[in-house]
Amino acid sequence: MNCRLLLQSILFVAEGLLIILLLTAALDFEPARLVFAITVTAFCLVVEIFVVVKVAQRLWKWSGRVAGLVIRENPGGAISAPTAAGNRGGA
Repeated sequence: MNCRLLLQSILFVAEGLLIILLLTAALDFEPARLVFAITVTAFCLVVEIFVVVKVAQRLWKWSGRVAGLVIRENPGGAISAPTAAGNRGGA
C-alpha cells in the first residue's frame, strides 16, 4: 500500500476528530453557538446561490438552443433585401 495515501488517510481522520472535539467544546458556550449558526447559515446561502447560478446557466444554454431551432438562422449570411432599383421592373 502507498505510504503517502496511508498517512493522508490517518491525518484526515485525526483532523476530522479534532474538529468534532472542538465543535462539541465550543457549543457549550452561547457566543460559540451563535458563531457556528451564522457560519452554517452563510455556507448554506453560498451553496444556494451557486445552485441558482448553475440552473440559470443551463436554462440560458437551453433557451439558446430552442431559439436557434425556432428561428433557423441562415449560416450563409444575411438575406439581402431587394433594392428600390431592382423592384422597378423594365420601366
